[in-house]
Order: sequence, then C-alpha cells, then structure tokens
Amino acid sequence: MTSLISGLSFKSFDTNMQSDNGEPDRAAHPGIFLTNEAGKSDHQPAGRCVDFPVSVVLPAGGTGERTGLQTPKQFCSFLGRPLISYTIQAFERVSWIQSVVVVVAKENTDLMIDIIQRFQHGKVRVVAGGSTRHRSICNGVLALGEEGEDEGRSAAADRPKVVIIHDAVRPFVEEDFLYKIAMAAKEQGAAGAIRPLVSTVIATTSEGYLDHSLERAKYRASEMPQGFTYDVICQAYQRCSESDFEFGTECLHLALQYCGTNAKLVEGPPTLWKVSSPGAYFGRGECGFGDILACAAVCPPLIYQVDRKKSS
Repeated sequence: MTSLISGLSFKSFDTNMQSDNGEPDRAAHPGIFLTNEAGKSDHQPAGRCVDFPVSVVLPAGGTGERTGLQTPKQFCSFLGRPLISYTIQAFERVSWIQSVVVVVAKENTDLMIDIIQRFQHGKVRVVAGGSTRHRSICNGVLALGEEGEDEGRSAAADRPKVVIIHDAVRPFVEEDFLYKIAMAAKEQGAAGAIRPLVSTVIATTSEGYLDHSLERAKYRASEMPQGFTYDVICQAYQRCSESDFEFGTECLHLALQYCGTNAKLVEGPPTLWKVSSPGAYFGRGECGFGDILACAAVCPPLIYQVDRKKSS
C-alpha cells in the first residue's frame, strides 16, 4: 500500500555536483561493491570529516514470502557472497561509521553470524528482530543504546549521535550520499532519501474505477537510507502506538508525528533501488552481475509531496 504525506519541505541535492573538497562526486557504480575479496576494492572514497559518532541499523528480517523464495533474498548468493554481505561491506568501507547492527529473524541468527565470520565483517552486531518492520528497527535502535554495557562502560557514552537506517537488500549505497544524510540528520534531527516518481500514482474508487491521479511533479518517492539523531528515533519508538508498530513502515513519519521533527529530504542517486525479484531468478543460486541488474526492481516506495514554498 502506498502512503501519501503532504506538507514536508524538499530541497534538491544535485548528485552530480562537486563535493565539499572540490572534487567531483563519485559515480555510483554497482561494480564497486561486487568483489570476492572482503573489504578490498580499487575504489578510493573521497575524504569526509565527520566528527560525531554514526551507527547503522540494517533491518533484515524478511522471510522471502513476497518473492516466493525458500531462502530470504538478503541471504541469496551472488558471486559467492550473500546479498546482505555486500550491503554490510558498503558501510564497513566508511571510516566514520562506528558500528552496524543487523536485525534478523530469530531463526536466521546463526546463519547471519556465520556470514559475519565467513566474510570477516568487523563492525557488525546481530540482533533478533520483531514481528514487524518497525518492531525490528526498534530492537536495533535499542541495541545501539546498550553498546558498551558489556565492557562496563556507560551506555550513554557509546551511543551514536546519528543512526542511519537502511535496507539490507539495497547494496549500492555510497559514502558521499551517506555523508549528506548523516549531516542533514544531525542538523535537522531526521533526513531521508527521495527519488523522482517514474510512474503516475492514481487513486481508485472502492468499485475499482479511477478516482483521480496525482501530479507527479509535486511528489517524490521515499527511499533508503534515512538518518536520525539517536534521541529522535529512540523517542519516536518509545511514544508510537501499537498500530504504528503493527502496520506502519515509514520512520520519517514517526519522527514527525511523535517528535515534531520534520525531516530534510535529500534527492539520491538512481542506484538506491531495492532488490526485489521473482524466485525464478534467485533460484539459480549463483548469478553474475548482469543477472543482478536483470532481476532488480524498485519496490513501491512511500510518496512525499513537495512543498514548493519551502523549497524556493
């Protein structure tokens, strides 16, 4: 189901503009992350100065039900590596990200731990998920608040300033864009990736007839990653309703409704798509990079209305 949210401010960030150090932003090329050598790539990230702690929550509790897979797609193998490992690798390459919490279904905990050990992921902690997306993300956020307690340190001292939430099946995310999200989240309290709509959104009547269509220029598709200050996202989950936990999917909405934090919306590159494919493609087990692109699709995102007055 597609949700419509109006009244949020929007400022376009040109993904082809020069970075803060005067160098052109890197092209977001998926091949950067597709390597069989853990943590190795010819790609050198542009230098970024982030002087506050940032951690990541990766909800990965999907069961594969929608794609008809016996193995959830985040654990399907491409070029000898599970999809989720590529996503983790993208964050581990960012020096200013201090930790990654992966939230999985309880029955997949051992599998996830095995992946971490096999591919030598060093920044990662595994947490058991909940029955819904919001419950799983909440578990991940709470786990970040507990970091350091096992070593006898104050949990508050180890809490990140900013939490980035990202989908485990969106492996093509780059440091330049993560930097924009992290900085916007620190300044505004919340920030999220958006993309232009590629199809017209229509509303239907209860009888199945066309009611009206939306003007595409006024709306944007909500994507991942999203960023929040730890206090905002933690308070949002503490205050939200059982209905939000059960049926909601949008973290930016919780920040707005329960914390009064209006997210900064940052236009992202076209590589932020979410891998979602019929089981016939993933059933091959091993596939080449071309097959990944062939079976990739953009999942139906949430949609935001552009407030032209605020963006001018």
